[in-house]
Amino acid sequence: FFLTHKLNPNDFNGAIISSVIPSLTLTIKTAVEKLIKHECLVVNKKIKTGLNIKIDNPSELGADLVTDCVGALAKYQAPLIIADLGTANKILVVDKNGSFVGCTISVGVKIGAKSLTNNTAQLMDVSLVPPNKVIGKNSPDSLNSGATYGTCCMIEGMASKIEAELGYPCTRILTGGNSYLIKDIIDKSFIHEPKLILEGLKCIYYKNK
Repeated sequence: FFLTHKLNPNDFNGAIISSVIPSLTLTIKTAVEKLIKHECLVVNKKIKTGLNIKIDNPSELGADLVTDCVGALAKYQAPLIIADLGTANKILVVDKNGSFVGCTISVGVKIGAKSLTNNTAQLMDVSLVPPNKVIGKNSPDSLNSGATYGTCCMIEGMASKIEAELGYPCTRILTGGNSYLIKDIIDKSFIHEPKLILEGLKCIYYKNK
């Protein structure tokens, strides 16, 4: 719908997608190719990314995480810590040699807040807007504080522990669809890059074309 009503398909020379829903990947790829009349690349283990992956099973690394790292390495010098806030909160680690060496995965801020309110009789839905003070004086502010400031503290604390484990400081990046929720309250050492995955997709596309 977006392509046919907002953009001219004739302006495209190709496309690339990063999908973490295998059952939909082929459907999306086929639809895009039909619309633009050009090949649509898919980020997978067969495509060139330039990323050295040093984990137990490199093939299990999600396409979104690969793309984040490629985008970050195109703009910043390693080592890197990339906090990607989406359905889940992912913290990606790229060592001083530019290799992806692992990550942490925890519940996303929106899913966590929704689970809490759905499973607690006397708590209401939250706006996820950070209150002016960490200490909440009412239920909405208390819930919002826990969800937003709590997420910040988790990310900041994990970043410090990761740097201690590596033995050196890293450039810290904040990205992902939910990063806007905490971008103004997280430690200023984090650089907000909301379009990081798109930067990575562009890099991977040109590596393969």
